[in-house]
Amino acid sequence: MTSSPHASPGEPAVTLDQFRQVIEMQPFTRWTGLEVVSVERGRVETWLRLRHEDMTQHHGFLHGGLVGFLADNAAAYAAATEIGDVVTAQFSLNFLAPGIGDSFYTRAEVVKAGRRQVTVRVDVFAETGGEAKLIAVATAIILPAGRGAIDIVPQEGPSS
Repeated sequence: MTSSPHASPGEPAVTLDQFRQVIEMQPFTRWTGLEVVSVERGRVETWLRLRHEDMTQHHGFLHGGLVGFLADNAAAYAAATEIGDVVTAQFSLNFLAPGIGDSFYTRAEVVKAGRRQVTVRVDVFAETGGEAKLIAVATAIILPAGRGAIDIVPQEGPSS
């Protein structure tokens, strides 16, 4: 399978099923339990359930490193829907509130996609009892990676 940076307008270059396959290839992401829940061209939403025993810092909040992980992954995934396989060149994260919640989700949206880089904005939310609170905002510069993990994810069908 080759993810096309020239997908039809409105059609994402990487699909929800492809993201799920890539997550299975990434030990750290798989460990976190991150789920990609929504994919459109230029937009991705992800979700993570908090595990208090190994994801919190000393105050019991979601560790800031995991907030950064959520923002970075969501930004890269949103950019990938535009241009295929990517790597993060730079991201900036602003913490707005402690990561207090039962689960966390992101909304990432491409601000501008060019041939050499993609600029993405990500909002990170904490959720408890159906109520959401914005806890962080990130911006990222994402670059095309060329041939990479997304290009080698096997298509559905018989394996060789």
